Amino acid sequence: MSEIERRLRELVSRMSQRWSSSTRTTSQRRAESSARLREEASARARKAADAARDFRSSERGQRAASKISDLRTSETAKKAEAALHDLRTSETGRKAETALTELRQRESVKKAEESARKVMQDLFSGGSGKSGSGTTS
Repeated sequence: MSEIERRLRELVSRMSQRWSSSTRTTSQRRAESSARLREEASARARKAADAARDFRSSERGQRAASKISDLRTSETAKKAEAALHDLRTSETGRKAETALTELRQRESVKKAEESARKVMQDLFSGGSGKSGSGTTS
């Protein structure tokens, strides 16, 4: 009986080591993958910010900004703004606003908003990933 027990213990020990090693390797892969994704997202965010900055300073960007300004001051835009204001002050608008406020008070929504805020902060601060890595809310 002791020979069987010894072999079983060895088998269990080997299986345990494999399981532990496998879990550790999977955890490392996930961490490396997350870091790689954060770096890629950060690089893309920087590239997009540079492109937006270049566009704003270009002649084409300046023309677009002027057209947007003209559109905002147009009569149609003013009518749309008034209609939106009327909708917000209506009973239906107030009910919708209340429903949204209640939805945002839910814990799952608060956590999602905080997570999104951290990701955006990481992206715009250079993507170091140190402020939100390894912790979950």
